[in-house]
Amino acid sequence: MTSPRSASPQRLQQRSWRWTAFAALALAGTFGMAIGSSLDVGAVATDTRTQRSNVRSEQAKVAAKVNALESSQEQVMAALQAMEENVRGQQAVLSEARRQAEVSAAEAAQAERDAAQTTRDLDALRARVAKYAVKAYVEPPGEELMRRFEAASAQEDATRNAFLNMQSRSDSDVIDQLRSTKARLEEELARAQAAKSAAETHAAEAEGALQSLSVAQSQQQAYASQVRQRLDETLSDAAFLSRMDAELGRQIAAEAAALAKAVGGVPSSGSGSGSGSGSSNTTAPPSSGSGTTTTTPPSGNNPYPTPSLTTVNGITVASSVAERVRGLMNAAAADGINLSGYGYRDFNAQIALRRQNCGTTQYAIWEMPPDACSPPTARPGYSYHERGLAIDFMANGRFINSRSNPGFVWLAANAGRFGFYNLPSEPWHWDTRGT
Repeated sequence: MTSPRSASPQRLQQRSWRWTAFAALALAGTFGMAIGSSLDVGAVATDTRTQRSNVRSEQAKVAAKVNALESSQEQVMAALQAMEENVRGQQAVLSEARRQAEVSAAEAAQAERDAAQTTRDLDALRARVAKYAVKAYVEPPGEELMRRFEAASAQEDATRNAFLNMQSRSDSDVIDQLRSTKARLEEELARAQAAKSAAETHAAEAEGALQSLSVAQSQQQAYASQVRQRLDETLSDAAFLSRMDAELGRQIAAEAAALAKAVGGVPSSGSGSGSGSGSSNTTAPPSSGSGTTTTTPPSGNNPYPTPSLTTVNGITVASSVAERVRGLMNAAAADGINLSGYGYRDFNAQIALRRQNCGTTQYAIWEMPPDACSPPTARPGYSYHERGLAIDFMANGRFINSRSNPGFVWLAANAGRFGFYNLPSEPWHWDTRGT
């Protein structure tokens, strides 16, 4: 039977070599273990929000093909709504992409700070283990401890045995800390890389959303410009027709007000669509002359000179089209359709309305979009009536206010022969813009 005292050197030697082996492994790990991580981020799946945005974009493209001058009130309003929803949707996508990019960037920064602290902790552990390992190789503890145990009693042997076990556990704990710290560092580096990749992905999404928003806004502004041209036509007629047919005037004004409200928040595309006016359709006053009270058109010369006028069967028109009007009315009468109506309107009446509803500056009178006035008011010079080239027709004593009206049916079939064409949004309005 081996006594505790005689066994002590053997156990001590085993523990000494075990500790030395641990230290050697730790030392090798300290200087030889590479820390790194690889992360497969993967493709970001298209989420529901992006899918909805794509649908709205396609709907807006279809809506943009609706002719704002020729389509019905309902069609134009639906088109405006589709474009507004597209713009708002693109704004939401842009905002969310930017938010996610900011969140991911913050996560990456925090992960990098955590990794930096863990690296410092790891360096401290490596230094500690390296110190133990060097000491173990240079000054092996076995011989010294064994000499101390040679004359020891059994009680002393047990005490020293407990001491060695504690030392062994302590050494093992340091090695475990080293390994767990390395693992934590790998996780933090991987987290930082993942967050960086996510931030880059969201930044790219934000850039794409910004481009899509710009396209959507340009599309909306271009269509709003068409609608404003329609307002210039419609409001000009409404102001005049309300004096001739109060109910029809109210109907036109209500429809125009709805259109004006729909485009009221849309910035102008920057160029007018008026017929030969050359006016700038801007939502802000021009840089010069905006504070001047005037009735002079922006160019300094009157681009809308009063035409030579001729009255044909009670309708005053430009002399250049008088014979065509005469032929049209005679042909209608031969087919039982008695046409009458109103042609030329002096644009000074429209200037007076603009001064009343929009303001007295150069900009307010000539350039402010019609929907920016209260109530909405057409710009001078945008109506063919002001050039004597348009007629609001009545058939058999009543305004032609529908496409089922016999007068409209006849004109639709025959007016083109005389060079007159309908403004589709207004059944009563016929002019020469198609010639």
